[in-house]
Amino acid sequence: MIQGKILAIDDEQNIRHLIRNEFMLEGFDVTTAKSGEEGLGFVDGQDYDVVLLDLKLPKMSGIDTLKLLKRKNPRSEVIMITGYGDIHSAVESVKLGARDYVTKPFKLDELLTLVKYAVKDSHRQGNFLPSVDSADTEDKGKFLVCPSKAMQEVYALVKKVAPTENTILIQGETGSGKDVLAFYIHCSSPRKSGPFLTLDCGLLTPNLVESELYGHKKGSFSGASEAKVGLVEKSHGGTLFLDEIGNIDLDLQKKFLRFLETGRIRRVGETKETHVDTRVVLATNLSIEEAVALGRIRSDLYYRMAEFTITIPPLRKRPEDILPLTRHFLSIRANDSPIKRISAEAAEILISYPWPGNIRELKSAVNKVDILTDSEIITKDHIPPHFAMQKSVPSPSSKTLEDIEKEHILRVLAETDGNQSQAANVLGINRKTLYKKIKKYRIFS
Repeated sequence: MIQGKILAIDDEQNIRHLIRNEFMLEGFDVTTAKSGEEGLGFVDGQDYDVVLLDLKLPKMSGIDTLKLLKRKNPRSEVIMITGYGDIHSAVESVKLGARDYVTKPFKLDELLTLVKYAVKDSHRQGNFLPSVDSADTEDKGKFLVCPSKAMQEVYALVKKVAPTENTILIQGETGSGKDVLAFYIHCSSPRKSGPFLTLDCGLLTPNLVESELYGHKKGSFSGASEAKVGLVEKSHGGTLFLDEIGNIDLDLQKKFLRFLETGRIRRVGETKETHVDTRVVLATNLSIEEAVALGRIRSDLYYRMAEFTITIPPLRKRPEDILPLTRHFLSIRANDSPIKRISAEAAEILISYPWPGNIRELKSAVNKVDILTDSEIITKDHIPPHFAMQKSVPSPSSKTLEDIEKEHILRVLAETDGNQSQAANVLGINRKTLYKKIKKYRIFS
């Protein structure tokens, strides 16, 4: 029985042969390509569960190949293969949608384990395109309310605006959890029993975005062999979440503005209009004001979008959320097994790392560490070395006394694995005082 379909794109012949031979022995259907162009040609005719993609390729780079691959087949799980000196680019690839990365020379059993989990996740997604799929179902039922003051302010805004019909714009860096917050808004609204549908506007061409949004008439364009109902109609009575809204072209922005103002749409190729009752949540990683100034977003659409704006701070600016999120992801992976604990040294590394890929990078790192850790405790030796080498430490002059106290309490709680009695003893205060400080700094260990 074939475990899954794999495409390996690498310009080194020995790497391609190694992956092909070893993975075929494990029951995988393996295709290899020596360049990004060749690999993308294979993707045109096949759906692959996992793509192993070298970061350094001739002509078309691994990053450029990844971008095009995600447009052609968003469902494919991509694992980047990189040299140790290209860690920054590998992290950038995670921000662009790659699942994970391994460094050369990689251990074959490690790569095999990562691929098996990736295939399982790919199959769990079914045959739906992520661009039109709803949020991760595993995380839907286990939404974590982050304890940081910054995120508590975000939740307070959600509480006020979710019950309304206002269009909401969510701003934040790539990987900061805009899709998860959009679903949280939906679940906090009167529309929570209705559908929640998403579209990543950055993964599709303008023509396809319009068809996905509004649907089309049979024969309205080349390839439209059947009539199609768009996401706007499918989300009737619920919520439609459009990610990376700044990537749609200006003509389509004008049509979208008309829908926001009238609630009426017209399928591609039709003249009849349909009224749709849906709530729209938008998201972007762009600076909206800058995008308007550069002409990438229409000013009239901007004023309509900005009815209510929520900004998600990057993870590096809220370190108190890192350990709760880590435990959350470990609990999801554990299912009915005991949840792995994090040692004090490992926790210190995770808290100090700047997480340029935000929560998406953290989740990817946790998944990888969990797979490769056999013991019940995750130690610093289980954390990839580059995490310890890059630290996000604000200059002392920019810290307030409260910042220093909060960081010290966080560090001690990490060292005691969240045991408040032990932490109080280490800090030289009683547990009641510690509890007050935890409440004051919104630290949930």
